Amino acid sequence: MRTRAAALDAEHALRDSREFCGFSKARDTALNVRFRPAKWARTAGGVLSLGLAMSALAPVAQAGTGHDLPRRFLGAPFSLMSLTIGYPNDGFQLRAKKLKNSDALKVKDSSKDNVFAHPALVLMLERSAREVARVEKGSLLMVGDLSRRDGGPLAGHVSHQSGRDADVGFYLRDAAGRPVVREHFTPFEPNGRSRWEAGVYFDDYRNWILLRSWVTDNRAGLVHIFVSAGLRWRLIEYGRKDPRFARYVDDVALILKQPAGRSVHDDHFHVRIACPDNLTELCQNESRLGG
Repeated sequence: MRTRAAALDAEHALRDSREFCGFSKARDTALNVRFRPAKWARTAGGVLSLGLAMSALAPVAQAGTGHDLPRRFLGAPFSLMSLTIGYPNDGFQLRAKKLKNSDALKVKDSSKDNVFAHPALVLMLERSAREVARVEKGSLLMVGDLSRRDGGPLAGHVSHQSGRDADVGFYLRDAAGRPVVREHFTPFEPNGRSRWEAGVYFDDYRNWILLRSWVTDNRAGLVHIFVSAGLRWRLIEYGRKDPRFARYVDDVALILKQPAGRSVHDDHFHVRIACPDNLTELCQNESRLGG
């Protein structure tokens, strides 16, 4: 069984590197903006490569006030909307929404100036935090950096420039299964033990409730969840064995991945949403090559 599981996971990992997610149109009624929901299509392997090549050649709007945007984006309704412009690693945003603390969500003190993003991302984080707290009372989602108010380069990050990226801390537990909350992000070994603090463990169950809430959220257009390869394996194995999550494993496996050539992400999830359908002239889903 272990050998078959490893083979299946390798197949998922290979598919991750080749596939690009397809979406059908939906509407976020809170924003009156169309987005692509999380319907994970198995498209041909060459699509991602072609998309990345095209994005490398596409022009990007210069960070600033937005005065250089195409004329049709300078007036209503776009002048009244939140705009995500450019690439995740070379872009900016206008009229971003601020993520605020709640009973189910807390922004790290070190990130209080970097909690601005497109409303679709902010609302998704709020919904997912409420969902975990609904299932497991008292759960608190720790969130780190999103983007600066106007986007652009953010210290400590390659991406997080256009309001579509967020760092989200893991749910933690003690040896007895009781929730643990830390103001900082906590790195974990693949065995689920904290690298920093004895007696603190990766909470597989609550982190899976979080993953389930993300892949079943049809309003934000989630396209990536970055995490370390070791924790990815751990989560997929846990999900396969738990009947509450088994049906979602394939969807999670398609978008859960360790980013190539970047931080291993062993202390947090990094989520990214797609460009809104009506902003594809301004917004690029994938990072700019060489950025």
